[in-house]
Amino acid sequence: MRWPGRGGVRSAAGGTLLLALVAGFVVAPVGGVATAVADECSPSVTPVAPTAQVPWPQTALRFPDLAPYASAGAAKVKVAVIDSGIDVATPQLAGAVDAAGSVSLVDPKTYPPTADALGHGTMVAGIIAARARPGSGVVGLAPSAVSLLSIRAYRTCENENAPIAQGIREAVARGAKIVNISAGSSTDTPDLAAAVQAAQAAGVLVVAAAGNLGDQQNGDPPQYPAAYPGVVAVGAIGPDRAVTSYSEHGAYLGLTAPGGTAEAPVVGVGPSAAGVLASGVGTSFATPYVTATAALVWSRFPTLTAEQVRQRLYATADRMAAGAPDPGYGWGVVDPYAALTTVAVPDAADSGPAATPSPLTFAAAAPGSDATGRALVVGGGGVLSAGGVAGVAWLARRRRRGAA
Repeated sequence: MRWPGRGGVRSAAGGTLLLALVAGFVVAPVGGVATAVADECSPSVTPVAPTAQVPWPQTALRFPDLAPYASAGAAKVKVAVIDSGIDVATPQLAGAVDAAGSVSLVDPKTYPPTADALGHGTMVAGIIAARARPGSGVVGLAPSAVSLLSIRAYRTCENENAPIAQGIREAVARGAKIVNISAGSSTDTPDLAAAVQAAQAAGVLVVAAAGNLGDQQNGDPPQYPAAYPGVVAVGAIGPDRAVTSYSEHGAYLGLTAPGGTAEAPVVGVGPSAAGVLASGVGTSFATPYVTATAALVWSRFPTLTAEQVRQRLYATADRMAAGAPDPGYGWGVVDPYAALTTVAVPDAADSGPAATPSPLTFAAAAPGSDATGRALVVGGGGVLSAGGVAGVAWLARRRRRGAA
């Protein structure tokens, strides 16, 4: 097994690809439910103790400001997570997963869709839909807006033959409107391309990690399915909003989101009934922030098409480069608040908005409280402190720029 996140490069029989779960590393509790059987290529993992401290991405993306725009009464958007499974025993994911609609494509009796010995899929799911829990500062971006489908395509290895194309087809057949793929391969295969195209033809939005080979391989080879037309390819930034060294660049990049650094990782839920947390770095964990934002938009604006949702995310992103799209940032850093409150709804189109967009008009809304930020600053210490302080600075910059 190779860390961090090397993508596979060969195809296998039946359209299966050797893909990698593109996390830089995962620090998660060992185990899951009893049926989540480990094997010789399971990573060694370490639990992160529960903490009330708020992870920096939640401050940076203004989670507290989103509450008025995430109606618990709206129809839930079905989101498929094609990954290593989702552990439904995790307390903060109670009620988040449609277990009956979920499926394992890798020996379901031994590796069911609702268990996760690797921890990767559970952490991805938690970024999208983790429920609030006393004593934990971690919460998902869209817990009231989504119903998750676990499409298990991995057993316990980071690199293995993963039926991603089949997973996409299963997600579409089971009613998913958004498919999250925190994995990638350097190989473009007809089967994978066809699965993506079929999903798009069915009105499904595909969001995929751009990959972690930025500082490990010359030329930033395109990663699939992220590089396919119409897929929202997601790169990673750290708490300073700079693109991380591992995040891949390319003309196909759509957006960036918090992926973390070694000094300030992303912290989420781990696969454990005890409620311990997990920590990780990679475009794997940037991707679900974009997926969750898309779900919030679709929940609030249910008549939009998948293409219009994608356009809205691009048009409202926080521009970080002189010209957009930029090969490092894409159209910019995903901005859930702007995506939910911008007045104009872009028309469907085949590509992103113009490189020099006109100023956007935002709906009037009271600015959110800074209490979360202050708590991060004075709390100090622990794995979250460095990122938390940076997240507060980021939030302050965004408000000075008039984005709120």
